[in-house]
Amino acid sequence: MARDKDDDRGGGGFSGKRTKSWREIDASRGKGRGHTSRQDDPAQQRIERSASYQKYKAAADALFTGGELPEGLAKTFDPEGKRKAQKQAMQKLMESAEDPRAWAQGVLDYLEKYPELPEDPYFLDSLLGHPRERIVDKALGRLEELEAEGKLVKTKVPRSLDQRLKGIELTSLDPDMQSRAKALREKLRV
Repeated sequence: MARDKDDDRGGGGFSGKRTKSWREIDASRGKGRGHTSRQDDPAQQRIERSASYQKYKAAADALFTGGELPEGLAKTFDPEGKRKAQKQAMQKLMESAEDPRAWAQGVLDYLEKYPELPEDPYFLDSLLGHPRERIVDKALGRLEELEAEGKLVKTKVPRSLDQRLKGIELTSLDPDMQSRAKALREKLRV
């Protein structure tokens, strides 16, 4: 058998012996001339520590997570302040969840004022426990829409959602709603 020329340099070859440890091999990766890390660049670090950059990041996070919109964007996207009012009403409703009767009536009032359900999976999960089938059906439909759009990410889904869907599957009088709950539960498990 011919000897591999890598054997003389300690590179391995057919013998399988190497002279460098994995730590040394990993440490040597990415240290070429053209490689610069963002963490090594002092100009980039200075930008990221600036107050304006922090403010920009906070505004971007709020925009994509459903939080408070920055002042300039709020005037553009929500001139009447409807989004903010809806969010406050939803928070107030979630806080009154201790009294079941008051919560059920609060949900009815909320849906009367804001007929379009939000994209908040935690709020929709709570609506699945409402005593009226019509509201449960509407919340289930909205959850199905969010799942179809890919907005129900496993990390952002409430842990209780699986059990609520299973409860609907077992206790609902509507066989269509039972099958929809089962199908959504199976999709979320995958």
